[in-house]
Amino acid sequence: MSESLPRNWTLGTISDIAEVNPSGSTVAAGDRELVTFLPMAAVEELSGKIDVSAERPFAEVKKNFTRFREDDVLFAKITPSMENGKVAVARGLRSGIGCGTTEFHVIRPASEVAPDYLRLFLVQTRYRQEAKRNMQGAVGQQRVPPDFVRESPIPVAPAKEQQRIISKIDELFSRIEEGEQALKRVEKLVERYRQSVLKAAVTGELTRDWREARTRAGGRMESGEALLARILKARRTSWEAAELAKFKAKGKTPANDRWKQKYAEPRRADTPNLPELPEGWVWVTVEQLAAPEKNSVTDGPFGANLKTEHYTDAGPRVVRLQNIKDGFFSHDKAHISEEHFQRLQKHRVFAGDLLLAALGETLPRACIAPASLGPAIVKADCIRFKPSSRVSSGCLMAFLNAEPTRQRTAAIVHGVGRPRLNLAEIRSLAVPLPSEAEQQEIASRIEMQLNSASQLALSLVTQTAYAHGLRQSILGAAFSGQLVPQDSNDEPASKLLERIAAERTETARAIRKRKKKVA
Repeated sequence: MSESLPRNWTLGTISDIAEVNPSGSTVAAGDRELVTFLPMAAVEELSGKIDVSAERPFAEVKKNFTRFREDDVLFAKITPSMENGKVAVARGLRSGIGCGTTEFHVIRPASEVAPDYLRLFLVQTRYRQEAKRNMQGAVGQQRVPPDFVRESPIPVAPAKEQQRIISKIDELFSRIEEGEQALKRVEKLVERYRQSVLKAAVTGELTRDWREARTRAGGRMESGEALLARILKARRTSWEAAELAKFKAKGKTPANDRWKQKYAEPRRADTPNLPELPEGWVWVTVEQLAAPEKNSVTDGPFGANLKTEHYTDAGPRVVRLQNIKDGFFSHDKAHISEEHFQRLQKHRVFAGDLLLAALGETLPRACIAPASLGPAIVKADCIRFKPSSRVSSGCLMAFLNAEPTRQRTAAIVHGVGRPRLNLAEIRSLAVPLPSEAEQQEIASRIEMQLNSASQLALSLVTQTAYAHGLRQSILGAAFSGQLVPQDSNDEPASKLLERIAAERTETARAIRKRKKKVA
């Protein structure tokens, strides 16, 4: 790599230009003096921005926390913070001193090395990917070892060129951010329009004219209540057939009908607390709309049944939270072996099933499993729901994703910092049930009205991903010497490394002399 670097550059290691995890004794203050306190949440992903508003007396945080000072580089060492790009330069610290989570590596650049040069190098995707491959520790608590950071090769530019690189990156990233802000504004407008359509659907306004036209024409429609009765009857009939099959398999014949009393009716909707519906509609629960088959509503395997180490490079898919978007399926991929898949058939997903997120800021959140998914299971915190054949998956998905449904659901969402719903709560979610014909009409109108919006939303996702990729391309160009022109008058980086090494030798010599005098 050093052969491909510009003439005045050199290839070193991070330990050549910075001290990794310097002694806490180098950061001190009076016990009553206020210093900045920095938890992991105070560091923004990728941007390098930090919230330095929290302050505590030094006496409260000088032990059991990591100490750092102004212009130190903080690099999150634990998963998933490291992978997410929590890297920042400590600036704006109270008294120039900070204490924070022990999950930071503190990297203190030499006096002539720009802190932002180091930060921008560390935030590169390829560096974080390499750091992930070198993590150590138990699953879920893996950390980047300090020696990996110390020994990491880094292209070192001359000191003056480091500043030019930082300035150019700031300029280019600022332009990208302006574009991203514009994308976010458009995204909000698209979402506002989409939610207006979904609200019209779930309240019956979207198909009011359709119902009125049917009434004028004298057409008769089965009510939602009658449809629900048929769905529930089919469910019970299926259960009774399965129970009789169990008796037959054991060579028994039931003496009476008492066994039928074991049937568990699905929970009904709490209608007194729900808004009035259009004539012919009825409130139902998600569980009441489930297909009669066993395990038609199930969550993913928890605990030891499915862990990150079970993932493979190919094989049946694992549907995770990141796949379940607001009304569409994202094709982010994870796989398990065929053998493991066979052991988890209870959690299998089929094309057309509804997939619901049970964890996240937006609940409920649902999409439909695409035909292209292939063999798959749901992961923990994801719900697979197979609706009755008399229920439109598209219509039900719209009802679940509509803001009125989410507002009602907010009362039962729980979990500090990690909003969630359990399986029982999702089963009991209340949704309207129109006739089969109106369900199909609702799904058709939603698709027609949201088709352009959906295409635009997907385009925004693509553009956002492109912006992220563009940032990484800029960083790649920066650390290969291709972002800014070189200046032959710059002092070679090799001289900088020599000077840093000489200063360290002199400092170590001075420390040894002081220790001898004390002795």
